[in-house]
Amino acid sequence: MKTRVIQNEPSQPRLEENGLRGERAASWWRLGRVLVFVGPLLWAALILFHPMPEGDSAYEGMKNQVDAFLFVHVGQLILTPFLFLAVWRLLQGLPSVAAMMSRAALVVWAVFFSAYDSIQGIATGLLTDHANGLAGQEQAAVAGAIDFLVKDTPLAGNISAFWVIASAAWLVVAIAAAVALHKAGAGKTVVVALCISTVFATHVATAAIGLVALSLAGVARERQRRKLMLGAPVVTSPADAPALGTPA
Repeated sequence: MKTRVIQNEPSQPRLEENGLRGERAASWWRLGRVLVFVGPLLWAALILFHPMPEGDSAYEGMKNQVDAFLFVHVGQLILTPFLFLAVWRLLQGLPSVAAMMSRAALVVWAVFFSAYDSIQGIATGLLTDHANGLAGQEQAAVAGAIDFLVKDTPLAGNISAFWVIASAAWLVVAIAAAVALHKAGAGKTVVVALCISTVFATHVATAAIGLVALSLAGVARERQRRKLMLGAPVVTSPADAPALGTPA
């Protein structure tokens, strides 16, 4: 008697499921790559044009650079949510205490940096632009207000409560994220790049180094995530689930 061996071929629904999963993984990877790469790099490019006012008073230092001053600070305010989303994406799927600390600090940073940027950057820029159209005592009065906002107010001046809280919050964001991703097995590139991103807390031209490092960490993490998504086996029954594990 001849025995016929029947080889089971993958069903059409199974093939379609594999293809759909691959398309979804690729779409999420592209979106994540845009968030973690473009946002920080745009900010890094923007901050290189940040004027560094010099002079006997804040007004004297800014009056000839007011357009660039406003452009940079309005741009930073626009890019703040994109930077927020980049870090949030970087930490996606991590339930550790370090990851939760980083997310909480990220919220604090976004609030206090936005307040600092609005007062120290946009408000002083607008007052400077207004003062440029005045003369005599009127101009001197507005110039005095600008000096107060930039140098004297303890709430949002150059060295002030908003600045200190925003800077400290970013240090927690970067360091806690590095710890969380290290524990998740993200690799040295991601962890070291996140440590370098602490430089962003300086809020001056050198902060661009930190932003480029943050982008590098994000791109490296997205590549790891894509490999996990595309390489993981498909669950076809409840019995298969325990064999899959949970990627860190």
